[in-house]
Amino acid sequence: MTRRPFPLAVPAELRAYILDFHWDLDLLHTLDLPTTELPLAQLAHHLDLPFWAYDGQPFQLTPHQVAADPVTYREQYERTLAADLRHPVDVVRRPDGRITILDGVHRLLRAELEGRAVLAVRVLAWDELDRIAVRD
Repeated sequence: MTRRPFPLAVPAELRAYILDFHWDLDLLHTLDLPTTELPLAQLAHHLDLPFWAYDGQPFQLTPHQVAADPVTYREQYERTLAADLRHPVDVVRRPDGRITILDGVHRLLRAELEGRAVLAVRVLAWDELDRIAVRD
């Protein structure tokens, strides 16, 4: 069996962040992964990338755009304020050492808005991605 390819065209600026296959968020959440704390600054660059949908189109908004204009982007801003920081952000450590977020960008933005210096993260190793991959 092979991994199911990611179903959307990914903008160039996100290709180094978005996995190239479809993965299961529920599977990710059930994994017993180590939790650690990272400086928020180490993940903050994610907030300048267009991860979020707007007006029915994926990959239109950066979290910082939402924070700068919470009235226009009310839905994403409300999701940010509702994000539960008791749950760690799920990240993957890539072979080159970079850490990218799998789940938790709203939590990251909320932590930044609250002025937090560190963030709890659960770390998935790159060689364990098959544990969350959707198969054809």
